[in-house]
Amino acid sequence: MGRGSGTWARFHGRGVYPHQLAFLLRLPFRDLVFSRKQLLRSLALNPGSVVLEIGPGPGFFSPAVAREVPHGRLELLDLQLPMLQKARRRVRRAQLANVAFTCASAGLLPYRTDIFDVAFLVAVLGEVALPQDCVREIARVLRQGGRLVIAELPGDPDALSLDTVEALTTPLGFHRMDCTPLRGGYAVTMELAGAAT
Repeated sequence: MGRGSGTWARFHGRGVYPHQLAFLLRLPFRDLVFSRKQLLRSLALNPGSVVLEIGPGPGFFSPAVAREVPHGRLELLDLQLPMLQKARRRVRRAQLANVAFTCASAGLLPYRTDIFDVAFLVAVLGEVALPQDCVREIARVLRQGGRLVIAELPGDPDALSLDTVEALTTPLGFHRMDCTPLRGGYAVTMELAGAAT
């Protein structure tokens, strides 16, 4: 595959991350930017939490999250079926049975209202065609008091600013609980308190 191909061009540009480059998302150096331990601290999971991961890619974070909810469930949703298949293989190798997989758009989540305790997106929201629809759908499927973690990483051409994320989430009833700087990025934790009046 040459660097001039569409796949390599996307690596340097904007849009949905190509599944052909998923191997880059599995490299351990990712823990130096935003580690699995940092994510788990932000998620503050309970053993029975029901968790939604939007855009898991090949599942870098997924096994660690699934292990934290042995009596709960982790739902992985990705637009690209090949990404989900890679994540499924990773989860199976980890021998985890509490993970489900859905291929769908983040702008129209195929779930009932008020069923998730926690939702998270790592370097994903800026890739969604209509991020406002995605955030609105997350607010719909999260329970009141539910937690949303959005991480935007340094070097990501699609990364949204914290101001943009707060402008998208605040009108829907989210309020910021914490924000961790990530050397050119951030991870913000929000709670859904109810629709703004």
